[in-house]
Amino acid sequence: MGFWGKAIGIGFGFMLGGPLGAVFGGILGHMYDEEKDEKRAGIGLRCPHCGRHVQPLRDGHCPVCGSDMRKTTAGQPQSEMERQFLFYVTLTSLAAKMAKVDGVVSKEEIHVFDRFLKEDLKLTTEERKIVAQIFNNAKNSPDDPMAYARQFRQMIGHQPEIMQEMIHLLFRIAMADGRYLPAEENFIRQVAEIFGLSPIEFEQIRALFVKVNHQAYQVLGITPEASVDEIKSAYKKMVNQYHPDRLMSKGIPEDFIQLANEKMIEINSAYEQIRKERGF
Repeated sequence: MGFWGKAIGIGFGFMLGGPLGAVFGGILGHMYDEEKDEKRAGIGLRCPHCGRHVQPLRDGHCPVCGSDMRKTTAGQPQSEMERQFLFYVTLTSLAAKMAKVDGVVSKEEIHVFDRFLKEDLKLTTEERKIVAQIFNNAKNSPDDPMAYARQFRQMIGHQPEIMQEMIHLLFRIAMADGRYLPAEENFIRQVAEIFGLSPIEFEQIRALFVKVNHQAYQVLGITPEASVDEIKSAYKKMVNQYHPDRLMSKGIPEDFIQLANEKMIEINSAYEQIRKERGF
C-alpha cells in the first residue's frame, strides 16, 4: 500500500495550520465525507483535536471534545507518518507554485506532474487524485510560495537531509519536461536559501541534473583539487546521508525511496569516475 492509502487508513490524525494547512484543508472535508461512512462500521475516525477514535456526530463534531473534525489544527509532526505527510503536502504545494512561475500553469505542466506521480512514485489513480487536489489548491492559492518553504522548515526542524531531498525532487520535477527555465532555477534557489542550504550544497544537487564542468566533483560537493582522503570522506558522508532507512526515519515517504536509490547510483557513478581518473 502506498503512502496515501496508509494515511487515509489512519484518518489523517496529524493536521496542519498556516498556509500549508489552508492548502490541505480545502480537500479535507471532501475526503472526510468519503471516508466517514466506511469508518463508522469500524473503529471510527481519529479526531485531529483530541486524538481519540470516535464515531463522529451528524454535524461532523467530535462527541468527546466537541471540536469540528473537518477543520485542521496547527501542530508539530511527531510520528514518522506525520513527517511524511508534511513532506508530501509541501512538495506538492511547491511544485504547483513552481509550475506557475511563468504566470500560467499549462496543461502540459499538469500532465508532466501527473506523469511524475504515476511513473516515478507509482501512485494509483485514486492517490493521484488526492495529490492533484492539493496541487490545484496550492496553484490557486494567493499565498507566497516561500511561505510554504518557511513553514516546512519551521515544522520539520533542523533536518538537512530532508531539506536537500526536497530540493532534489524540485529539480527532478522541473526537468521532467526536458526543459529547465531560469525562472525555475531562481524559484528552487530561493527555496534552498530558506531551507538553509549552502551554495555548495545547492550546486551539488544541481550538478545531478544540469551539465557543468567537473561534474563528478560537483556531485560529491568537492573540487578537483581535493585530496584522495577528502574525496573518500565526501563520498562516505553522502552514502550515509542518503541511506534509504535514514531518509524514511527522517520523514521521506516510502514512495520517494526509489528516487533516493537512483540518486545513490549517480553518486556512486561520480565516485567511480573520479577514482579511475585519480588512480586510487
